This record gives sequence, C-alpha cells and structure tokens, in this order.
Amino acid sequence: MDPIDFKIIESIRAGSNDKALSYLYDKPLRKIRKHILRNNGSTEDANDIFQDAVLILFYQIKKDKYNTEHNLDSFLYAVAKNLWIDKIRREKKMFNKNLSKEQEYSDLDDQLKNLISKEKTHAFKIVFQKLDDKCQQILQYAIFDKLSMNDISAKMGYTNGNVAKSTHYRCKQYLMRLIKADGELLNLFKN
Repeated sequence: MDPIDFKIIESIRAGSNDKALSYLYDKPLRKIRKHILRNNGSTEDANDIFQDAVLILFYQIKKDKYNTEHNLDSFLYAVAKNLWIDKIRREKKMFNKNLSKEQEYSDLDDQLKNLISKEKTHAFKIVFQKLDDKCQQILQYAIFDKLSMNDISAKMGYTNGNVAKSTHYRCKQYLMRLIKADGELLNLFKN
C-alpha cells in the first residue's frame, strides 16, 4: 500500500477527516471532475459525484470493508465513474418517461380534437337540415362538391351562373343566421 494512502486511511479511522479531505480534494477531485466534464457533466455534477464517492470511501474504511490493496485515487475514480453512469441512466429513464407522458397527452389531445370535430359535424348536419331542399342542394354543390357557379347553374336548371351565385349567397346567409340564432351552436363553431 502507498504510504500516503495508509496515512489517509488511518486519519479517517481516527476521525481526523480534515487531513484526509485536504488530500482527497486535491488530486482525485481534479481527475474525477475532468472525467465528468468530458462526459457531458457540469462542475456542479462533478462536485456532487465526488462528495458521494468520498462518503462511500469513508463508509468502507470505517466499516473495515475497504480493500487496502486498492489505490485510493483509483478507488475514488472507479466509484465516481459508476455513480456518474448511474445518474445518466436515471436521467435518461426520466426523460423517456416524460416523452411517454407527452405522447399520452398528445393522444388525448388528438382524441379531444376528433370528438370536437364530430360534434361540430353533427351540429352542422342538424342546422343544414333546417334549410329547404334548394338551399341544401346548392350549398352541397358549392361547399362539398366544390363545383363552379356555372356548373351549379347547369345542374339546378338556372339560366346562368349569376342566378346560382345570388341563390348561393342567400342560402349561405340564411345558414349563418340559423347558426347565430343558436348561442351554443355559435360557440361550438367559434372554437
């Protein structure tokens, strides 16, 4: 065993932690900090990991579980490295859980949008059926079938596209009045 390691171990066993810590905060901390910074950690992460590694070292020594054949620097470095790997794994799991929750929220949002869309379609059909047959037919051609006013005029037997256009306008205005007359329906279509 290295004579410095022996002195540090004896200091820890005797409860003279200041001597041990002054050495440990010199060489091993720099080595551990360098490793963690290279592996996407921060200085704060390195300090936290180092302190946890030191606590493990102290525990091992005080419980006479520390193998004196190991070099203190190497032991601290190995413990810190494993602690860092564990921390990254935990954070990755939490990140994946959060992504999974976001997906759940997205699925719920899609279901809600689908439900609202179905409700709007159902409400529109009810209002649409309040129109007379001629208005229903011309709005069907214009809105859903996307026919031109000339094509609508030909299908409905009007003299020209202008007649279809003015009839379409009147029917659309009547439909809007029906929607505006029903407060709940109006709110549904505003959202």
